[in-house]
Amino acid sequence: MRKILLIVSCAFLLTAGTSVLADGGGRVTVGYTYIDEEGNQSVNHGTFNQYEGVGLSLEKFNYLFDSGLRLKADLNNLTLNNRNAVIGLERSGLFGFRAYNNQYRRVYNFEGDSFTRRHNTGGTVWFYPHRYIRLFGGGEYVGNSGKMLPLFDLGGATPPQDVDYKQFCYNAGIRLNHRGGMFQAEYRAGEYHDDFKIERDQTRSRINLYGLIPVPGYEWLVLSGRFFHFETKYDDTEFKISTNQVRGGAMAKLSEKVLLNYYFIFDRTSSDSDIIATDNIAHAVYATYNWMNVAGLTAGYQYGINDDYEAQVTSNAYYFYGWLKPGRYFELRGEHGMRSESVDDGSRLIGDEDRSRFKFSAKYSKPENGFISIKYEGRNRENEQLGTEIDFTRLAIDAALIRKDYGNLSAGYAYSIGDYDNLETAFEFADHIVYGDITSAEYRGFDAGFGVVYYRSLRDLDVESFSLHFKAGYNFMEDHRLEVKYNVDNFDDFLVRDNYYTSNIVEISLTKILSF
Repeated sequence: MRKILLIVSCAFLLTAGTSVLADGGGRVTVGYTYIDEEGNQSVNHGTFNQYEGVGLSLEKFNYLFDSGLRLKADLNNLTLNNRNAVIGLERSGLFGFRAYNNQYRRVYNFEGDSFTRRHNTGGTVWFYPHRYIRLFGGGEYVGNSGKMLPLFDLGGATPPQDVDYKQFCYNAGIRLNHRGGMFQAEYRAGEYHDDFKIERDQTRSRINLYGLIPVPGYEWLVLSGRFFHFETKYDDTEFKISTNQVRGGAMAKLSEKVLLNYYFIFDRTSSDSDIIATDNIAHAVYATYNWMNVAGLTAGYQYGINDDYEAQVTSNAYYFYGWLKPGRYFELRGEHGMRSESVDDGSRLIGDEDRSRFKFSAKYSKPENGFISIKYEGRNRENEQLGTEIDFTRLAIDAALIRKDYGNLSAGYAYSIGDYDNLETAFEFADHIVYGDITSAEYRGFDAGFGVVYYRSLRDLDVESFSLHFKAGYNFMEDHRLEVKYNVDNFDDFLVRDNYYTSNIVEISLTKILSF
């Protein structure tokens, strides 16, 4: 909290010194949130991180000094436990700094007193000692503490489990750019400590080298390569797991219309407990053809080998993607991919497996008037050895209407079907999602809005939820705004007793627009 107050104090002092600034702006908001809720607080994820009380925010804060130094800040709900703060200072092409802090709460039981809260604080810094050289680094601290319950403990027999772990990581690197070529080297390290389960304590490190270069005299051909080393060591037993990966590739621009890509990957993962290692090898090639902003087509193939102590598995994958613009405002897109895995030597638990997916969409759009789009997608996964098959399909329609003098309207509907079968049982669901939102244009300083999201899941599930939100605002004195928001959330699982929730949340805020 002291760090946040220090940031706010610095921002306030800077606002007092506007005479040395070239330009700037932002907005300061103070408000109050009132929450009335009943039911099981662990079933509605959208309200996990809502808190009642006075909130203070400094949003889209932007100062440009005469020297070229720029200060940016987005400090939301600084006085509440769902704060989300980002602040940065930079000079274009020379250096920059960014720091952030945020919190999130996850609720696990009916009353809401079993929860965990995650704190995330970090920062990054970069510096250009030369126009072609960039030095960068940073660090992050994550802490999670509280009480949690198993997510699928429907009987409620398991007592709450104390949670308290911390993770700190840092990184440093250098990046070189010159005449279309690039080389980057980065080192990352981290430590994880669990106060209740010390056997989870571990240290991690990672080295990443990456580069690309156009071939001299043949700039239409670009070569790339990467080396990656990752290592995890458990403090209690000193057990170590490591991964080494080598990746190479080439991109050839054969003409203005034709592009060819190839890459390979070799990956080996092993531990210090034995001599057993797992190797992954992959080769892939993609070809793209474009017709002058009218249409495009991409086709690709990948061959892979996974080799470990028990089995050798080969895979073949195909990918196709295309787009077409038959008119100025109309666009069609489609893609299809499939992957087949087979056990050539030895055995593995899941045996052979086939996967496929597809997606098609059509969109008619006029930026000044709105759009309408339709999407259809599906995924399939089949395994004969386990006798399992998974099918998922989804159809969605979205539309928006823009009228500058009246306001904006958006609406949509999505229908999804999921079917999961194995040798002993089957599970299926059918989901319906409807949403709509309308916002009026400003009239004599007043504006208003209304929105709704309705969700219904049927068949082997029986869940219903909806969310309503209302807002009204009044702009006055050219740079002030008074706004009231009212949100209603409701959740019901008709198959599980006590899985219901209703909340009424009212937010009243006053905003001052800053301009310098």
